[in-house]
Amino acid sequence: MLKTVAQIGNSLGGIFPSEFIRRNNLKKGSKMAITHSNGSITFATKLPSQTVYDVAGNQEWLELLKEVESKYGKALETLAKLQ
Repeated sequence: MLKTVAQIGNSLGGIFPSEFIRRNNLKKGSKMAITHSNGSITFATKLPSQTVYDVAGNQEWLELLKEVESKYGKALETLAKLQ
């Protein structure tokens, strides 16, 4: 499927065909895990139970990210939904 990036408000996004939406059981507000690797972008509608960090500047930064996610992940997700 070849899609064009579209302007959606102040953001950019892709618009999926209705058959794709039905086949993947997507609805407004559905979450998708998006991964970029070697020039390819993939998505999954089955979200991992925890975030996997592929790349980090150094081990200390990676540990800090994991700690913040562990302590504040639910609060940050709730705040993101308030938009």
